[in-house]
Amino acid sequence: MADPDYTSYLRLLRDFWGEFRSVQRRQTPGRIPRLLMHTQRAALVALCHYPNKKMSSKPVYRRINWILLFNQTLMFISMVCGVHESSSIIDMGDDFVWLIGLGLICTKSYCMHARATEIDEVIRDLAYYDEVVRPIHDDEEILKWQRYCYMGEAYFGIGIFSLVNAFSLAILLQPLLGEGRLPYHSFLPFGWHRQALHPWTYRIAFGWLSVNSLHNLSTILFVDLLGISTILQTALNLKLLSIELRRLGDLGSVSDNQFHVEFCRVVRYHQHIISLVDKSNRAFYITFIAQMIASFAMISISTFETMVAAADDPKMAAKFVLFVMVGFVQLSAWCVAGNLVLSLSGEVGQAAFEISDWHTKSASIQRDIAFIMLRAQKPLFYVARPFMPLSLGSYMIVLKQCYRLLALLRESM
Repeated sequence: MADPDYTSYLRLLRDFWGEFRSVQRRQTPGRIPRLLMHTQRAALVALCHYPNKKMSSKPVYRRINWILLFNQTLMFISMVCGVHESSSIIDMGDDFVWLIGLGLICTKSYCMHARATEIDEVIRDLAYYDEVVRPIHDDEEILKWQRYCYMGEAYFGIGIFSLVNAFSLAILLQPLLGEGRLPYHSFLPFGWHRQALHPWTYRIAFGWLSVNSLHNLSTILFVDLLGISTILQTALNLKLLSIELRRLGDLGSVSDNQFHVEFCRVVRYHQHIISLVDKSNRAFYITFIAQMIASFAMISISTFETMVAAADDPKMAAKFVLFVMVGFVQLSAWCVAGNLVLSLSGEVGQAAFEISDWHTKSASIQRDIAFIMLRAQKPLFYVARPFMPLSLGSYMIVLKQCYRLLALLRESM
């Protein structure tokens, strides 16, 4: 869908459940309605955190987006100012974990503000297979893999959406169990955050932080889903490329010229995927860097605070365990998706080698097949340099570094 308006995006959100159920109930493979990324983008537009070229042309939407970004920044500053009131290392660790989370949300929100139009181009490029390579096809194997990817993204998104809403509810209900507490440890001028001194401003602050919490958690949820879906769709395209390469051997006794035409079509598809990965790395560059730093910091601090609070404050220890789980889930989702691209990009060369009877073709065709096998030896990966690529190897390195930092902190206590 090209340049839809705000109402069209809302209609996409409304129609998601019906589309999901229709794909889920389908007995035989068939075309999916649209990429799930369109729905994820629609959610960000509805949250006013996706000012692409079309939406930025609307002054009201642009102003609301700036107001929301300013509001996030103001909330972050108020939480930073509240750190000095921490009375113990456990409370300070709690403040730091929340600051890391909110800092990650703010960074990704500003990234969406700056890169929304580029991400639109990435989403359009991901439809290359169905629009250019095979505009009309009923291949059951290809349709099966497209359905698997759609259902995997949908189930993952629905599950994470449920967990985030439960997490939001826990954040808002927890202060009600204490006396005069806000959802987050924030500092406001003139003591407005203290219920005993200013009960009315305290209620306003409570409502402001609660609404911001729901909005911010929804924002980072759909930003992450959009980024992870980009990586998963890239992996799907690599899988379809491997299938297309193997199918070249099924052309039978066609002439070398006809084989070369089909082979060039598949090579263009491969080159498109390579350029797509480069474009995605540029569009999500800040997001990748922020995610790696925040995950490392959150896992390290939360695990250290869990050990400190385990004996004296089991309730806080359980809270930090929850933070550790959040950090693990977030980092795992990015790294597992990135590892799929890394592994499937290497299978392209194997698929080219498995083209049946390729050795009977002309020397020029054999040379072209050798070139694609040579290019496939250089793996594709999602990365934000100078950091490591998103892969299971990087995931293990992050965990090892967290362990070393924890051991150092433990010895210094």
